Amino acid sequence: MKEKKDFGASNILQWILGLMIIAAFAFFIIGEVVLPPENLEDIGEFGLYEGEWVQVLDDGTTESIEVPGECKTEQGEWVTIETVLPEDISDISFAIRSMQQDFKIYVGDELRKEYSTIETQPFGKTSTITYVFFDVYEDDGGKTLRIEFMSDSSYAGYVSEVYMGEHVALWQNIIKNYAPSLIIAMFMLLVGISVSVLSIIVRFMYKTEVELLHMGNGIILASSWMIAESRMRQFIFPNSTMAVYLGFFMIMLLPYPIAAYMNKVQKCRYRIAYLAIYIAVAVNCVLGTTLQVLQIKDFFETMLVSHIIIGCLIIIMTVTIILDTIHGYVKEYWAIAIGFVALMLGGIGEIVMVYINSSQYNGIPLCLGLVVFLITAGMRTAKEVRAVNQERNLALAVSESKSQFLASMSHEIRTPINTIMGMNEMILRESKEENTREYADNINRASEILLGLINDILDLSKIEAGKLQIVEADYSTANMLKTAISGIEMRAKRKNLEVKKDIDETLPAVLNGDEIRITQILNNLLSNAVKYTETGSVTLTAKGKSMENGFFLQLAVLDTGIGIAKEDLERLFDTFVRLDLKKNQNIEGTGLGLSITKQLVENMGGSITVTSEVGKGSCFMVEIPQTIIDETAMGSLESKNVNAPTEAESPVKTFKAPDAKVLVVDDNKMNLKVIGNLLKRTEMHVDFANDGNQCLEMTKEKKYDIILMDHMMPEPDGVETLHLLRADQENKNLETPVIVLTANAVGDVEEKYLEEGFDGYLPKPIDVEKMEKILSKYV
Repeated sequence: MKEKKDFGASNILQWILGLMIIAAFAFFIIGEVVLPPENLEDIGEFGLYEGEWVQVLDDGTTESIEVPGECKTEQGEWVTIETVLPEDISDISFAIRSMQQDFKIYVGDELRKEYSTIETQPFGKTSTITYVFFDVYEDDGGKTLRIEFMSDSSYAGYVSEVYMGEHVALWQNIIKNYAPSLIIAMFMLLVGISVSVLSIIVRFMYKTEVELLHMGNGIILASSWMIAESRMRQFIFPNSTMAVYLGFFMIMLLPYPIAAYMNKVQKCRYRIAYLAIYIAVAVNCVLGTTLQVLQIKDFFETMLVSHIIIGCLIIIMTVTIILDTIHGYVKEYWAIAIGFVALMLGGIGEIVMVYINSSQYNGIPLCLGLVVFLITAGMRTAKEVRAVNQERNLALAVSESKSQFLASMSHEIRTPINTIMGMNEMILRESKEENTREYADNINRASEILLGLINDILDLSKIEAGKLQIVEADYSTANMLKTAISGIEMRAKRKNLEVKKDIDETLPAVLNGDEIRITQILNNLLSNAVKYTETGSVTLTAKGKSMENGFFLQLAVLDTGIGIAKEDLERLFDTFVRLDLKKNQNIEGTGLGLSITKQLVENMGGSITVTSEVGKGSCFMVEIPQTIIDETAMGSLESKNVNAPTEAESPVKTFKAPDAKVLVVDDNKMNLKVIGNLLKRTEMHVDFANDGNQCLEMTKEKKYDIILMDHMMPEPDGVETLHLLRADQENKNLETPVIVLTANAVGDVEEKYLEEGFDGYLPKPIDVEKMEKILSKYV
């Protein structure tokens, strides 16, 4: 059903509603920022502890220090600082930030708090950065607060701010300062995951690589790093150490997806430079982790290398964009270039903030740069997806047009061939003159060659369109082999060639596979062998091989023909290729047979190989996986019981039905005449209809035993006529079997016709034996 378009008023109303949604959120944000707070609950106060601090030296003397500030010490040595708590202190909480330091906190002589992750973390020589909370009570007034700390890092003597206040107020301060960056990071993580998932979906839908997948992965890494580096991580993750490690891994790996994205965008023009970044990232990640595990260098100490790699990536991207601008390539991705500027500024800002120790807005500059980069990348990807979609729709339209063209051409070509072969059949039946029968026999052979060429072209078209189906069913191994051999013996006899058979009689009697396609493969190989062999023989070998992954039917066709040069073997299975055309110009064919054979074998999961020597002949070997249904040995092909057809397969050689009435429907008068003549020996009463309407009128008046109906007729066509016939409850032929006659042999049409309601399928040119089998089944 066609989608109805909105009226102009409806579009305007939708715009207004959209603006109202935006206005509602804008009103909320402005109100929260501008208007005074209304929360009446007093959560208490907090602030920096402003007492005087001293460092206790090794000799017991003290020295005044500033907090926050640095103490005199060496890495790995314990530092002691002290302060005297006010006499009027009340129950209150303190917080100090551990900077890779172990802590022991005493109030008087009482150990009030101890912090270390050395024993709980998988590797590393320093504890994880975190806030350490401890409580002080009213009766602690006037006591000494002593903090002992140690770190085997550059933070060994650093003392961070010491906060005091209500516990809830301390928490609120941390949330107020660091929650915005955490929320942004979580939002960016969702965006990154969404972009990556969407890119994967688009990749599978349109069968094309989506560059934006790399950007999605980059955003996942950057946002994960922000979350892992957040000062709120100790309230999110049960093990803060693992979160810290994650942050370092993310920042080490971050350059890779961004470099990979730019490499794709720039169409691999500078792949060597980006390859250097890939290698640097891999080496940095492996080496940094190794040094951390062996406790030689901490992740914090090797972090500079990650920042240098990011800086190098920024330089490479800058230089390559400048080069592309000079050479005119940048117009292919101008939006990405703009996004890169934002990403570059964000990356530089992030590195600067790390070294000035501004953790409140940690990660925000990089994320803002990535957001702009993502938007520009998304614009480009959306444009590419639209282009791919247009190409896909165009390809589908071309494929559909091709299918319709092939169906039409199949009908147009097969219809006159049907007339030629049908009339020729009547000459062979009725003429007694030897010369006339010889001419008719030549016409028949030429028609079969022409029909074979048409079938090859149609098969190739089905394979290229992906419409060739492998239909597996149980079949008699002996029957299949005898059918293939009998099909070639007459042609070999005309050239005085001997057909040899080397058949393993222990082959399973019944296999499961596509018998029709395997027979077609053998026919192609045997025909090819006869075609290129002037003297000698053609040998068919059939064996079986059981392996761990199943049973394989092994077929080989050996000839004593002209052979194939080594340099031509690579092109042997190419489409429309005929080797040594000057030498083989008198041999009929299109060069499609072997190409089709190879693709049929591969579609069935098999393989085909060839060995050949010029002047001595060729050997084609095929292996096709099959399922054994009956392991009983099939026996000799010459055995009378081996190839005895089943009742359903037995050809009806003398079918007669003098009391039966058949209606033939076709808009082509020559076809009607051919079918009428072919039905003569059945002695059936035959009526003819020139179109679907006449068929409907005749079936209302007379009861028929069977109806043979052409498909491609003027309206109504054969399918429509069948539906109208079945819909007419008063029609005398409501349940009469209807067999479709069609020259449309493109695709798996038989199944489609049966789905439409036909009782059988008979392709043109008409095979008399098949037609009489169908008649005997229903009459």
